[in-house]
Amino acid sequence: MEQALARHKRVFRFCKATLGGILKSIYGFHPEPAIVGKGPFLITANHNGELDPALIAMSFSEHMYFVSSEHVFRKGFLSWLLVYFFAPIARVKGTTDAAAALNIIRTIKKGTNVCLFAEGNRSYNGVTGPVFPATGKLAKASGASLVTYRFEGGYLTTPRWSRSTRKGYMRGYVVHVYTPEQLKQMSPEEVNDRIREDIMEDAFERQLAMSSPYRYKGKDLAKGLQNALYFCPKCGETGTLHSSKDIFSCSCGMRVRYTQTGFFEKVEENDPEPPFTTVRDWDYWQDTRVAEYASERQDDEIAYSDDGVTLIAVGAGHKDRVLETARLVMTKRTLSVGDQHFSLHQISSMALVGVYKMVFSVDGNSYELRAAKTPYCGRKYFTLFEYLRHSRNNETP
Repeated sequence: MEQALARHKRVFRFCKATLGGILKSIYGFHPEPAIVGKGPFLITANHNGELDPALIAMSFSEHMYFVSSEHVFRKGFLSWLLVYFFAPIARVKGTTDAAAALNIIRTIKKGTNVCLFAEGNRSYNGVTGPVFPATGKLAKASGASLVTYRFEGGYLTTPRWSRSTRKGYMRGYVVHVYTPEQLKQMSPEEVNDRIREDIMEDAFERQLAMSSPYRYKGKDLAKGLQNALYFCPKCGETGTLHSSKDIFSCSCGMRVRYTQTGFFEKVEENDPEPPFTTVRDWDYWQDTRVAEYASERQDDEIAYSDDGVTLIAVGAGHKDRVLETARLVMTKRTLSVGDQHFSLHQISSMALVGVYKMVFSVDGNSYELRAAKTPYCGRKYFTLFEYLRHSRNNETP
C-alpha cells in the first residue's frame, strides 16, 4: 500500500511538471496557487471538462486522489493504466454510492487528499448544477478540512455537448477552506449550501458582465449542440435539429450562428432574431417544453426513439456484457431496447455519461446505453425521466 502511494505521488509530481505547461497552453488556463494550510483535505469543485482533475492539480502542490465515474474503469488496458498510476475512487453516476463514500473517508483518514466534483456531472448549459445531496454529510464525516475550488471559463473552453476544445481564457482558484471545527457547526444542508455558493458559475453571466467578452476560438463551434438542445423553439418539435460548422438549424427553417463568445446571432442580416441568445436560456425554455410535451402524449405513446443503441449490463468488478443492440424507445411508462423492457417506476436512478451516453439502475443492477454507430441525444431521455419522476412524487424538477 505504501509502495502504491509513493508511486502515485511520483506520477502526480511528474505529470504536473511535464504536462502543466502543455495544458495551460491548450486551454488558456490560469491556475492560482492554492494556499490551504495543512491537510488532509476534501476538495470539491465545479465540473466542466474531462481533464478537470489535471487542471485542478496545477493549483496544488500536494498529491490527491480523484473520484471518477465508474465507466472509466471499463476501458480495458487504459483503465489498468489509470488504476495503476492514479488509483481513482470509483462512483456510480446517479446513485448514492455508499462504497465510494466509505473509500473517500478511508483515504482521507490515511492522511491523503481527495478531490470530487460536487455536482456529480458536467454542465450542459453553462450553469453549475445542484450539489449532490450526500456531499455535505460526507464532508462532515471525513473529519478533514473542506476546500472549495471554482473553474471560470471552463464551459466555453470545453462545452459538454461538443467533442472539440476551444482556446480562450480559463481560470481556477480556491474559494474557501472550511476547518473541521467549522463543519461541525453546520448541518449537512448548510455545508451543501456553502459548496454550492462557492463553486457556482454561470458562463454567460460572466461574459455579459464584461465590456469585451472573451473569445473562445476553435473549429466547428456549433457541432454537437443537438446533444444539449433537442427542442426547436420555432416549431416545438424534437429530433429535427442539426449542427454544421458554426450553424445550428432545424428542419423547419430556424437557424442561428454560434459565435466565439458563446452567444447566438443571426446567420444573415435578413434572418429573424435568434429565439434565444444563449444555450442557457434555450435550455431553460426546454424545461417548460418537456412538461408540455409529456402532457401531449398518451402513456404508451412513443415519446422518443433512436435506432442502433446498445444495452449493456454492468456487473461486479466493472465487467460489462452486451444484452442487445436495437431501437431505443421511451414512453411515459417504459424504457426499451429491442425486447428488453424496463418500467420507469422500477428505474431507481438515471444519469448521463460524457456527451450523450446514459446509465441507469434497476433493482440494484446497473445498465448503460451506448450508441453502436450514430450518437443519440441521451439528454432528452434523461430530462423526460426526471420530469416524470418528480411529477409522480409531486416535486419541483
